[in-house]
Amino acid sequence: MQFGILGALEVVSDGQRLPVRSAKQRTLLALLLCHRGRVARSDALIDALWGEDAADAGHRRLRLQLFRLRRALGPKAEIVHDSAGYLLRVPPAAVDAWRFEELARAGRQAFKAGAVAKGGDLLRTALGLWRGPALSGLDDLPLLHHQATRLEEERLAALADRVDADLRLHRHADLVGELTALVREHPLRERFRGQLMLALYRAGRQAEALAVYRDGWQILTSDLGLEPSPELRRLEAAILTSDASLTATRTVHHRAARGPAAGCPHCTRRHR
Repeated sequence: MQFGILGALEVVSDGQRLPVRSAKQRTLLALLLCHRGRVARSDALIDALWGEDAADAGHRRLRLQLFRLRRALGPKAEIVHDSAGYLLRVPPAAVDAWRFEELARAGRQAFKAGAVAKGGDLLRTALGLWRGPALSGLDDLPLLHHQATRLEEERLAALADRVDADLRLHRHADLVGELTALVREHPLRERFRGQLMLALYRAGRQAEALAVYRDGWQILTSDLGLEPSPELRRLEAAILTSDASLTATRTVHHRAARGPAAGCPHCTRRHR
């Protein structure tokens, strides 16, 4: 049995999609999956599913929904109870989000060890597991919204790492279109902006690379009262002087790229 949360929630058993039609059961299943093999506390589940409406009937309602969810999933999915709450016991490979995180970790390790092509391929495989926004249609609950946001940050970090691998492999010409779209979608993520500048410069488009920097500078200074990061300023200076290091295997890193607020300059620099 396979569970998917990198997109709309889905359950597949023996190649067939299992319908989990009840909104409460879908939310409950998503909450159990997001605990990643840890016990989900009963009171947290009750609060997420019913809030103050649960009153004294919360535990009874929860047991009823769990009974219905077990019946919908069948015997291949084991939901066990302990004194604190409930645990969905499934192998790590059975959940797409868990596989994504393992593949992304393995890709980064390979990249750091010098196996750039292998690292890029692992990251590409990890990113290929995504079918749409994580927990699509269920992220209106605060707990699930937090998980969806965390997973999206992980996706963007893995994507930036995969671009780094492609830059190391001199695939800059193939990256320009993808990075242009990413910078347009995420104008405050300086890592994507720096990668686009580098790809353009290596493609012989120095003036366009500098224009990408100026666009970012304009957004930061005019809209937010901030300066570009030191890394991005150094990259602009290197492009202006046609620094020979830019044609080597340089990639663009930002320390906050994998943090909970990656790409947000408020979190990495102070106002002027």
